[in-house]
Amino acid sequence: MRSKTFNDLLLEAIDETLIDLVGARAKNMIFDYLECSIRRDEIPNQPAKFSALLEEISGKAARVIGRAAVRRLYVKLGWKFYEVHGFEPADYIEAAKSRLKRELEQQTTRALVRNFD
Repeated sequence: MRSKTFNDLLLEAIDETLIDLVGARAKNMIFDYLECSIRRDEIPNQPAKFSALLEEISGKAARVIGRAAVRRLYVKLGWKFYEVHGFEPADYIEAAKSRLKRELEQQTTRALVRNFD
């Protein structure tokens, strides 16, 4: 079985959040509408575009949906979520990507050091 990638976890978090907040049928309608502007698999690399499109559909509710999805993503990553004043959902996603990259680099460095000892 293949491990889930960051993109898999993010899309899962978005799906689960939308289902919880608006229901499965509305979630499918949202993704059908968005498909004209952004494919589902492009969302992890274009979170700001996704947020903007979601806001077109749902107005201020997009902010609630985005924050709930990001909170769920952080839970899936095993991290504590901290509110940061001025951060939008896309900012949290980019911060998570940076943190994962940093953690992987640290693990790789530790493994290399162990191999040379």
